[in-house]
Amino acid sequence: MANEIYDSTWWGNTIDTASSIGTSTEMIQGQFNLTKLGSELVTNGGFDTDSDWVKQSSWNIANGSANCDGSGGYRSISQSALTNQVGKTYKISYEVSNYVSGEVRFILGGLNLGQIVSANGVYTETIQAVNPSTNSYIYIETRGSGFVGSIDNVSVKLVRAEEVEAVKCLADAIHRIGIQDIQN
Repeated sequence: MANEIYDSTWWGNTIDTASSIGTSTEMIQGQFNLTKLGSELVTNGGFDTDSDWVKQSSWNIANGSANCDGSGGYRSISQSALTNQVGKTYKISYEVSNYVSGEVRFILGGLNLGQIVSANGVYTETIQAVNPSTNSYIYIETRGSGFVGSIDNVSVKLVRAEEVEAVKCLADAIHRIGIQDIQN
């Protein structure tokens, strides 16, 4: 399906490890760790219009980004996008540009804190909502003396982990190899 991302790193490492030690990959027990992302939860994450976001003083939306002038210390721009978030994991990505000073971070539901950022760049992080909160908002919050810079390309998606076990029994592999030896 479109826009689905699967992480099969563990399985790939298992195959590489098996090959490097001279073991048949069929004799290795493995597990696919599949990660499927839900639909986009943020509206207007590209800040194409001055809409859908609640802005505290020092924030404005202009020229395709959310911009902060650093005045007022802890200030946020927010949007109601989450429901029943406790125990769920979210993939968050965003871009910081025109950075001058200060720090900024994402907050989910008022209690689950993301990494503190203080430089230009594209950031991706995963935040698990572990603290109970009835707050359905995502926040981009300035910290301390304030953040001077721009935020763009905001994305928040629910991570749905699905596990598919792919197990090969050692006895089955030995049996198959044994039959091949007898036939030769």
